Amino acid sequence: MRTYRQKRHPRMPIIALAVVIATVLVVIWIVMDRPPDDNRRTEKQKMQVTQDKSGVPKTDSLPGVVVKQISKPTVIDYNKLAKEGTLKDLMASRKKDLGVKNSVDIVVKPNESFTVGGNTVSMEKVLEQAFAGKGKVFEKELDQSGAQKPVGGTSYGVYVVQPRDNIWNIHFRILKEYYIHKGVRLEENADEPAISGMSSGVGKILKFSETMVIIYNLKEKEVTEDINTIDPLSKVVIYNMDEIIALLEQIDLNHVDKLRFDGSNIWIPVH
Repeated sequence: MRTYRQKRHPRMPIIALAVVIATVLVVIWIVMDRPPDDNRRTEKQKMQVTQDKSGVPKTDSLPGVVVKQISKPTVIDYNKLAKEGTLKDLMASRKKDLGVKNSVDIVVKPNESFTVGGNTVSMEKVLEQAFAGKGKVFEKELDQSGAQKPVGGTSYGVYVVQPRDNIWNIHFRILKEYYIHKGVRLEENADEPAISGMSSGVGKILKFSETMVIIYNLKEKEVTEDINTIDPLSKVVIYNMDEIIALLEQIDLNHVDKLRFDGSNIWIPVH
C-alpha cells in the first residue's frame, strides 16, 4: 500500500513573516508620527473658536492664536441729534473744534456713515463718487483691523437742506460762523455786489465755495452736479472742512476785495 506524503510549501512561512514585519513597521511609524497629547490638545483648541453672547470670538480660548476683528464704521444719526447724549455731545465737540455751530448739522470722518431719515450714507462711497466725477481716485488707508481710517484726520461738515434754503445762503452761513469764531462779524450784505456791479470779495469766496462743495442726493444715492436745484430733506451739502478752513485762513478780510476769481480758481493777494 502506497502512502502519499503532503508536499510542504516552503514559501508560506516567509510570506507570514513579511506580513508581521510590515505590520510592526506601520505601528512604529504611527506611534513616532503621532504628536504628544499636549500638542494634540493645542491643535484642537485652534480649530474650535468659541464665541461670547455677542458672537465675537474669544481669543483667550485660542493659545498662540491672534484673532483680528474688523472695526465697524461709526454711524452718525441725524435723526437723533435732538436727544441729549453721547452723539449730541460728540457733534458739539467736533463743531467747536472747527469753529462752526449751526451752519452744518453733523461732522463726519471719511470712515464713518451718517443717517438722514431712512437713508444711511457711507462717506467713503460719497467721496469715491465725487472723486470719480472729477477723474480722480479716492485714496483710503486701512488700519490694523482692516477697516478704513481717517485720511489725515479730515472732517466733513454735512448740512441737511431745509425748505426755502438756497445754496448761496448755505455757503454764506458757514462763512459768517467761521469769522464769528475768529472774532469778526460780517455784515449781512457783505456778499452782495458793489455799486459798480462787481462781485464783492465775500461774494467771490462764496462762488469759489461752489467748486469745493459736494451735493449728495439721498433719494437717488448719488452725487449731483446740479447745485442750483436744492430739494429740502432729500439732499445734503457736504464740505471738506479742512479745505474750507485752510482757504479762509489765507484771506485777510482787510484786503478781501482784491481777490480774483475766474470761475474755477481763486487768487489771494499776498501782502
